Amino acid sequence: EPLDAGRPRRKPGGPLVYATCSILPEENRDQIKAFLQRTPDAALSETGTPAQPGQQHLPGGEEGDGFFYAKLIKK
Repeated sequence: EPLDAGRPRRKPGGPLVYATCSILPEENRDQIKAFLQRTPDAALSETGTPAQPGQQHLPGGEEGDGFFYAKLIKK
């Protein structure tokens, strides 16, 4: 898991940004939700809500392709 790989090296308050060029929930929000459930020392920071973690941008017009990002911190 990419989210788990950097966890041991983060200090309390240390950020972790997860970003994909995908619009699929199973590659985005579902990954964040699962990580938060199995990682009690992680919290969502500034991006979304616990029910809808992260920010999803859908493709359209001249805005480019869709993508997703979420910022997490270590408690």
